[in-house]
Amino acid sequence: MKFLIPLALAALCLGSCASKPEEPKISIFCDHIWTVAHQEDISFAEAAARVREIGYTGADVRVLQKPEELRTLDSLGFAHSCAIADIDFSTGDQPEMEDIALNFMKMHDYERLLLVPGLMAPDATTEDRAAARRRIVAFAAKAKAQGVQVMLEDYDNPRSLCFNTERLDTLFALSGDLGHVFDTGNYIYAGDDALEAYKRYRDRIGHVHLKDRVSPTDMHCVPAGTGCIPIADLVRDLLATGYTGWLTVEQYGSRQMLSDSRTAYENILSILSK
Repeated sequence: MKFLIPLALAALCLGSCASKPEEPKISIFCDHIWTVAHQEDISFAEAAARVREIGYTGADVRVLQKPEELRTLDSLGFAHSCAIADIDFSTGDQPEMEDIALNFMKMHDYERLLLVPGLMAPDATTEDRAAARRRIVAFAAKAKAQGVQVMLEDYDNPRSLCFNTERLDTLFALSGDLGHVFDTGNYIYAGDDALEAYKRYRDRIGHVHLKDRVSPTDMHCVPAGTGCIPIADLVRDLLATGYTGWLTVEQYGSRQMLSDSRTAYENILSILSK
């Protein structure tokens, strides 16, 4: 008889654990947490706690993030959704910054790295661009050997080598190691169609930024699901075709970051629940 109670408790635990729903993989930029702190006049730690209370379970951080901020995020249960490294390959080889980025990935147990490779000079030549691309490809191969996936996003600046589908095609043709961070709101900035770009790069997508815009003529960011980008269609197709990665809210320029973060989270959660 004395074994029945422990067995019953174990069965109850197993049943409750099995029925516990998984937390949604909705993440946010650490930069946005800092914006909350400034706008609400509170500490970074308190801002992070408020964002976590909304429901966000991951955070995209920079490889130069302060250690105390990383510790705060870890203590609150934020998962390591993606790291970001600004490495200016437009100006030459960057061995020091490469090492900083890869050491960060190893030390903090990140697997996905968004590379922001710098902006080409206005007078850059064809060979300048080709050399920068070679540096990007070499870094992606180096990172892969260390278990890190390097990804590029559709970066919203005409001087970027990743500005539009044409330039991304050129880079992706050089390397199968490069993944794609699909930013839902940047293709429209470049004059490309987000849905067509999504279909084009679906097999390379390793991370997603959910950015929404006011309209095709107004590039201001608004909470995901409230602008002109077909966020719901994109997310549903991602999930239907097997994407299991993170969905990171991006809304730089928000003047009410905490409120907008709540709106975006609720909109995404509603999409995921249907």
